[in-house]
Amino acid sequence: MIRNRLAALIAERGLKITRVAKDTGISRNTITSIAQNDSEMMRMETINTLCKYLGITPCEFYEYEPLDIDFFIEVNSCQYTIKDQQSDAFDIENHINITNADIDVIMEVNKNPHNKSFDLSCKLIDSVELSLDNNEDLFGSGIPLVIEFDNDNEKNMFVDEVYTKISAAFYQDIYKSLESKLTQQLQTYLINDFQADSLDNVLYIQHIENKLRNLSINLHSDVFKKF
Repeated sequence: MIRNRLAALIAERGLKITRVAKDTGISRNTITSIAQNDSEMMRMETINTLCKYLGITPCEFYEYEPLDIDFFIEVNSCQYTIKDQQSDAFDIENHINITNADIDVIMEVNKNPHNKSFDLSCKLIDSVELSLDNNEDLFGSGIPLVIEFDNDNEKNMFVDEVYTKISAAFYQDIYKSLESKLTQQLQTYLINDFQADSLDNVLYIQHIENKLRNLSINLHSDVFKKF
């Protein structure tokens, strides 16, 4: 796992992203994306400019942990209903009511020379009704899911031998990867299931599909943390 330290470097110097963008000529959106480690590719020129501006070497710009963690998600079932609800005298909102979700997660940990996989399960904490017309913030009230290890011994092994031994800065990256893949797979499941069961109304189907793509999750875990 490799990540850049731009957010920490900026904070250490008491800088703001707006100031860095103005001084370097790099767009604010680009710097924000880099600082959040959301940018998969960075131009060498951008790295060079930031290193010169911050007075550091590329080695100080990046941090590295000699392991990789990946998640494989399978949505077994998700029970839901979609209904129209009158919001006022003129508007009707689409709502989704989710009453159950059962999701299998396999976590692959590659730490040379050993590879290990862990079985996890993810379930709905409580039934939830969400508006499909008001996009849910990823850190707001999305679909409440809890993820747990199937085996407590494996959980303790992962925490003791892997998780607590890596830099805390990587916790957020692991959480974001898990959250992103869960969100994508659940959205895909709901869209495909809705397509299979919906009436032959193309415009309505497309409308609901677009709304379902905006659903987010609110992930709870006693191991994986946002920060």
